[in-house]
Amino acid sequence: CDHILADPVETTCSHLFCRTCILKCLKVLGSYCPACRYPCFPTDLVSPVKSFLNILNSLAVRCPVKECDEEVLLGKYCHHLSSHKEVKRKEIYTHVNKGGRPRQHLLSLTRRAQKHRLRELKLQVKAFAEKEEGGDIKAVCLTLFLLALRARNEHR
Repeated sequence: CDHILADPVETTCSHLFCRTCILKCLKVLGSYCPACRYPCFPTDLVSPVKSFLNILNSLAVRCPVKECDEEVLLGKYCHHLSSHKEVKRKEIYTHVNKGGRPRQHLLSLTRRAQKHRLRELKLQVKAFAEKEEGGDIKAVCLTLFLLALRARNEHR
């Protein structure tokens, strides 16, 4: 889902996913890890090591409530959110990736949906390039490609 992990689980191939996202993905795309296509079944999912969970819960997130804008540790986010008693519609402030459809693999989408998703990606890369690399989109794409290759080789 490309959001901060909610109720994280680890596959036998050591990839991390939100529990609801991976279960939906396995149901839709079959019993394979979406990251590396290694066979994966719901019964194989385990809780990640505590050190990872501690790091995850220590991430700072910004409160989305208007006029609050406070940075809170992810582990204390739900408690902080409950302190906003004046907020009537709390459901819009729940964790971003609870429920919803799992993000489908680009190749499994229709051509129109692929075009839309790629347009989003292009705009994100362009904004990042302008912010970090002085507008050099080619350098950013090459760096991302090399990082993806390195990650794939490290996994093997």
